Amino acid sequence: MGEKVRDREHHERLFKAALNPIRRKIVACIGVQGKTREEVKEELGLSDFQLKFNIDYLIQQGFVVEENGKLKLTDDGIELLEAG
Repeated sequence: MGEKVRDREHHERLFKAALNPIRRKIVACIGVQGKTREEVKEELGLSDFQLKFNIDYLIQQGFVVEENGKLKLTDDGIELLEAG
């Protein structure tokens, strides 16, 4: 039962993140190589608020991590990228 609940929650998180076009663009921009916040902001033409709000969401939900100033996709983030 526990795994079914986890799978459902996992799919709901993926679905909710995929519904947002800005988040899909951010995930695609970060890609498998990773990018800095500034690179993502410039490439997508996002405001400071749009960037922070959406990156914070993606980090909180486990799709993105920030290491040494670089945003990188987690395994869930790569799954989202492939689904998008």
